[in-house]
Amino acid sequence: MARAKWTLITLTVVLLATLAAWRGRHRAQPAASAPASPVLTPPNAGATSTSAFAATPDRLDEMLWSAQSALQTPQDAGSKRQQLAALRQVLSSKPTNDVSTTIRRFLDSKADAGTGQGFKVGGHGVLHEAPTLRAMLLDQLGQIDPAAAAAYARQILSRPDSADEWAVSLRNLAWGDASPEGRALLQQKVGELLGNESWQHDPSQGYLEAFDTAVYLGGTNMVTALSDLVRKQDNPAVAHAAFLALDRLVITDPSALLAALQADPGLMQGREATRADYFARADVRDPQQRQVLESYLLDSRIGPAELAQFAGIFPNANFMISLNLLTSTPTPDHTALVNRDAESLRVVQEWLNDPRFANLRLQLEKAKFRLEEFVRQAGAR
Repeated sequence: MARAKWTLITLTVVLLATLAAWRGRHRAQPAASAPASPVLTPPNAGATSTSAFAATPDRLDEMLWSAQSALQTPQDAGSKRQQLAALRQVLSSKPTNDVSTTIRRFLDSKADAGTGQGFKVGGHGVLHEAPTLRAMLLDQLGQIDPAAAAAYARQILSRPDSADEWAVSLRNLAWGDASPEGRALLQQKVGELLGNESWQHDPSQGYLEAFDTAVYLGGTNMVTALSDLVRKQDNPAVAHAAFLALDRLVITDPSALLAALQADPGLMQGREATRADYFARADVRDPQQRQVLESYLLDSRIGPAELAQFAGIFPNANFMISLNLLTSTPTPDHTALVNRDAESLRVVQEWLNDPRFANLRLQLEKAKFRLEEFVRQAGAR
């Protein structure tokens, strides 16, 4: 315990002294490209302190190695948290180019240390907690130098070494490379992540958070992969992450996603109630969504239990709000929900009067009863 306490004091002095030396300096503009980052030599690898950090006079390199060494010593979680907070403060106070180069040099060394924290996303996709020093530094790199971070992400994504580092690197690639080539690589790597059975077997929080990249990409390219994972009833964590990603894709582009699910009922085999929840998100005020929904309801392959699930939740206005690496979840306001309920009630009444829906009368009456109550309550306010 005494050794851990002395390590914390030593690192804090180093960090605060370094911060004081840089106070008052202006941050440089982000680098337009990622310069080469030579392999870093640790201070204890046979070189003297002076020669090891000759490239960085203010000893940014030494600071990172000191942090890595301190984090490896036995100590409580609070001590590590203080060290990481001080490290972030120092890194954010220095010129962008210097910090970017130093971080990439350290990452090239492959050195790492556990932080005792989880993988926790905060506001604007920035990590509030990171499980390793490398993950934290990748997160910092993405914030201060998006172009360099995107370039370095290509290195991380070339090998499936760490799901957590992939999660941050996918975000960094999306942030720093908006080119068609960058987007194509992002699409490819998300597919590889979703198909990585080793990461699925024991999923880290970073792996599950990385599913948000599929939502960011949008479209229907990931529907099959996500549907396969939704059906993994023996892996509830992965199945839930895939369910949320598909649900948010449906919210973002309902016509395209629901049409894809309608075209291949086998995609949700065994998860028919979940498919009903997705289709209950259709907004009948939009002609395309109404058309897809009617095709679904009239499909003879849809069983009574699934139709009952649909009737019990349509129109689905349940939204799960979370902080994500790349996207946010839009939610309708009260007025929008009231208008949607009123129009849904009108359309359900039309269906009840339409001979095509005669076999669905029981389910539609159930939906009508719910919607009449919603509209009554809205009018009473």
